[in-house]
Amino acid sequence: MHVSVRAWEVDLSRRQGDLQKVKTRGPASVVTENQKKDSMFAGIFTSLDPAQEIVIMNTEKGFVPETIQLKAGQAYKIHVVNVNEAAKNVSFVFDAFSEHHGTFYGQPKTFQISPKIEGVFSFQCPETAKQGRVVVAPNAEGRRPASE
Repeated sequence: MHVSVRAWEVDLSRRQGDLQKVKTRGPASVVTENQKKDSMFAGIFTSLDPAQEIVIMNTEKGFVPETIQLKAGQAYKIHVVNVNEAAKNVSFVFDAFSEHHGTFYGQPKTFQISPKIEGVFSFQCPETAKQGRVVVAPNAEGRRPASE
């Protein structure tokens, strides 16, 4: 470990790489080069699959549900409903999927997402400082049990 008298010079010996060379992470809905190679028809047929519908309510105590679990590669239709009587005109921000909506009291906002990569992504309401998260897990199709 290296410590210096000069201001702000700190050696973080456990750091694995240069902070200036961190790759930027794109939105979760962006397809990477490896995923593009799968099939030229894959995008056409997956978009025709019925989307699972999810309702997120913005309440005075936060989002209900606060955590949503999705599978990569599937389509989802999300309905955001503001039922917060104290804040009747608020925003819904889901940066990872480039979704930004104004939600008015009692009126649902609907959008579709198709997560392509795994990870944990947050959505928020900046006016009320409430936050929720979406956990995208890998699609388990084709996986075999460990006991076989």
